[in-house]
Amino acid sequence: MLSVTGALYQQLGKRHEYHLSDGSTVVERPSLPSSSRWQFWDNMNHRVYKKARQAEMKAAIERHKKRYGCK
Repeated sequence: MLSVTGALYQQLGKRHEYHLSDGSTVVERPSLPSSSRWQFWDNMNHRVYKKARQAEMKAAIERHKKRYGCK
């Protein structure tokens, strides 16, 4: 099960960067439409395209947001 180990909120809510327990990174841009809001990167800095893997990473971020009250 993945978990968020670090979160950076840059540019006053325009860019959120999450570091996960397996070394991967997720970049969220809340101002963009939902189809292009998320960018997923693995621990070797390659893009993640598999939808199942992306869903697992999103679930970890949603748990983090719910736990710490982030928006």
